[in-house]
Amino acid sequence: MSGNKRGRPAVGLQTCMCGYATEHTGAFKRHKSTCPMVKEDSMLLAKDEIIATLKEQIVELQKQMFELAKAPRTVNNNIRVDSTVNVFGKESTEHISQEQIQKLLADPANAVPQYIKLKQRAPGNVNKNIKVPNKKRAIYQVVVPGEGEEKEWESKAKGEILEQLYDENSGDLEAEANEETLTGLNFLNHQEKIKASAGGEDGGKLYKDQLDRIHCVFS
Repeated sequence: MSGNKRGRPAVGLQTCMCGYATEHTGAFKRHKSTCPMVKEDSMLLAKDEIIATLKEQIVELQKQMFELAKAPRTVNNNIRVDSTVNVFGKESTEHISQEQIQKLLADPANAVPQYIKLKQRAPGNVNKNIKVPNKKRAIYQVVVPGEGEEKEWESKAKGEILEQLYDENSGDLEAEANEETLTGLNFLNHQEKIKASAGGEDGGKLYKDQLDRIHCVFS
């Protein structure tokens, strides 16, 4: 009967990519935890995952650009935009109290989407300046200045509008966050993570999650 001196079955030879080989499982595990080639391989795998995610985002952006190219520049459908409706990006916030804003900041992951939702609830529907005409197409319609004092609907890529919504509204909330309070500090720290994600960290997953949450406000 083969085995080691303690009577345990012999372990087959295990070989690392660097050439190190041993029959002892414990020694092999310890080696892998410090082997620079193993660490480098893990980093390459993580890099490949990020690249794959970025490629998916590029494909989605190309799809949005294709849909936008097919859409007409403006969509009036003989329906005049009410003059009281604010142009996209110029929404009123007088109906939102400081108490509501501080409550939003206490939930960093949902703060920006919920702030946008509150803005949409302005009295008289004056902030109802965004439409999703077809959920199967990556197109939004927003109110823009027309000729003279008129306003009109303009079709734009979904991704472009979602990014603008996040950038502008997250900036508004950051201005309201007091870093000397736990609530404000937690919100600002979460925002830093999202910005890092938008720059490619974590493959953009956290940033994409924010855009998806904003999209749900209008879908």
